[in-house]
Amino acid sequence: HFPNVHFMKKLILYCFIILPALQGFTQNIPYPVVPDWESTPSGHVATGLGLADINGDGWKDIIVANGNDMQRQSLVVYYNRGDGSFGSVPDWQSQDIDYHGHLAVGDLNADGWPDVAVSVYIGTAGFGSPGKLKIYFNNAGVLEDTPSFESNDFYTFSCAMGDADGDGDLDIAVAAGESYNEIYDQGKIFYNNDGVFSQTPGWTTSVSFSTLDVDFGDVDGNGKLDVVFANERGPNYLFLADNSGEISNTASWESSENPVFMNSLDIGKIGEQKTTGVVFSGNNQLGGDGKIKLYTFDDEVPPASEAVWSSQVAGYWSGILLHDVDLDGLTDLIYGGWWLPLNIHLGNEENFDDLPAYTSQTSSVVEAIQIADLNQDGMEELAEIFQVDEQYNSLFYLSHPIESVVQVLVSDVGIGPEQYCYVPGKNWLSLSRELVSPDVSVLILYKYSRKGDIVVTNWDGTKGNYIFYNDTILTSIGSNIQEDFDFRIYPNPVTTGRVVVTFNELIHGTVHISLTDISGQLLNEETKIITKGQHTLYLDLHQIPKGVYLIRLANDHFIKTKKLIIQ
Repeated sequence: HFPNVHFMKKLILYCFIILPALQGFTQNIPYPVVPDWESTPSGHVATGLGLADINGDGWKDIIVANGNDMQRQSLVVYYNRGDGSFGSVPDWQSQDIDYHGHLAVGDLNADGWPDVAVSVYIGTAGFGSPGKLKIYFNNAGVLEDTPSFESNDFYTFSCAMGDADGDGDLDIAVAAGESYNEIYDQGKIFYNNDGVFSQTPGWTTSVSFSTLDVDFGDVDGNGKLDVVFANERGPNYLFLADNSGEISNTASWESSENPVFMNSLDIGKIGEQKTTGVVFSGNNQLGGDGKIKLYTFDDEVPPASEAVWSSQVAGYWSGILLHDVDLDGLTDLIYGGWWLPLNIHLGNEENFDDLPAYTSQTSSVVEAIQIADLNQDGMEELAEIFQVDEQYNSLFYLSHPIESVVQVLVSDVGIGPEQYCYVPGKNWLSLSRELVSPDVSVLILYKYSRKGDIVVTNWDGTKGNYIFYNDTILTSIGSNIQEDFDFRIYPNPVTTGRVVVTFNELIHGTVHISLTDISGQLLNEETKIITKGQHTLYLDLHQIPKGVYLIRLANDHFIKTKKLIIQ
C-alpha cells in the first residue's frame, strides 16, 4: 500500500526544487527551448489534451481536461483566434467538475463535428471511489455544458478512439484500474452504435490489471486495428484483431519485463524499414527502472519480447509521442516527465539516437503531448490512392498524420463522413465496410502539416499549458520520389466539378498544366513554380461540357499527356 498521492507528489516537488536550473539545447530541431505561449495557471491541474476544430472555423482549438487526482475541475477549451494564437484563459468550460484524466477527440456521431470523451480517474469522494467514462457531444460548434453520456462507475485514467469493430465509426477503449491502491480491473471497449453508447462495455480483457494508457493501431499489419495497454503493476499487453476484425480478449503479446510501471504509450512506424513500434514511458514513482522503452513488431507477433531500445536516463516520465519533427522521413521520439524537461530523440535507420537532440529549458509536470499545425503555416493537401486487395480493404494507413480529411472517393464516387472515421493526429482511416472487389480503388484527399506545433499539458497548478511553435523554414519537400516524371488524374472518368492531379516533381522549377479538347484547342492553362517533391493540383471543370479531353503536364525536362473523360 502506498501513501496518499497528494503527499507523494508534494514530497517529490520539494525534492526537485533543489535541482539546478536546466540548460536547454536544440540540435537541428525546429522548436524553441522555452515555450512561445503559456496559459494562465489559475490552479488548473491539467491532464488530458486534444487538438481539434471544435467551433468549425477551420482552425485547431486546444481541449484540456483538468483535475487529475488532486482536485475536481472542469473540461476547458482554448479557441484558436484564427491565426494560431490563443488567449491565456479558457474560452469555454464545462459546468460539471470531476477528477479528470486523459481524453480523446473524434467525430463519434458522424455529424461532422468532433466530440470529446474523457476518463474520470476517481469518483467524487476521491481515492476509494471509482470514476467513469463520459462524452461531451459537439452541437454544431459548441460542446455540451454537461456530458450526455456517462458510463457505469470504474477507475479509468485514459481513453482512446478507434474503429474496434470495423464498421466505420469510432469506438472508445479505456484504461482501467487504480495503481496507487493496487486496484485491478479489465481493459474495456465501448462500442459505438450510430453515435449511441451503452453504459457497460461491449468488450473486456480476460486479464485484470492496473493500466494508465491505451491506444489503437494495426500492430501486426493485417489491415485491422489492434489495442495496446500500458500497465503499472504488470506487463504491457497487446490484443490483436483477427482478419475478420474481431479483437481477441486474450493477450497475444506481453512485455517480458515485469512489472514495468509504464505511464503512457504511442504507436508508429520506426526506422528506415518502417517497422511497427510501440513506445512506453516508464515512471519509477512506484517502481520499475523509469526508462522510455521501444518494442518493435514484424508481421509475426511473438508471445513476449523485451524492449529493443531504452532511454539512458531514468525518471518520472509521462507524456510521449512519435512524430517526424525534422522532416527526414524517420520517426522521432518526443517525451516529457514530472518536473522534467521536454526531450526529442531523432530517429535513425534502426530506431532512435541514444542521446536527445533537443531538451527544453523549462521543466514542468508534463501529462500529455500532442502536435498539430495551429497556425497553418506548414499545411499541405495530399491525395493518396489505394488499390483494394483481399487483406487491405477497409483500413488505410496514410503517409502523414491527418490534420483533416477533405474528401474520400471509392471508385470515383464520393462518400460522406458517416461512411468512414479517423482520429485527428493519427494516420489511419477506416471505412464502414470491407471492399471485396479487387478492381476497387480508394482515394483519400486530406490535409497534413510539415510544421506541427507542440502542445503540452501541465499537472503543476502553478504553471500553465505550453505551446512550442515550429520555426522550420520550408525550402523543399522531402519524400520518397520515383525517378521519373509522371502524374495521376483522379477521379477519371469524373462527374464532379473538379479533378485532382497528383505528381512528383524531381527538381525545383516550373510546371505547366494544360487542358485541351481532342482537337488540341486550349481550354485552360496554368503555370506554377514549385519545389521538388510530391504535389497536388486541382482543375475546375464546372464550365467544361461532357466529353473526352487531354491533360498535359510539362516541366523543363519532361512532357506527359493523359486522357480525361467528363461524364
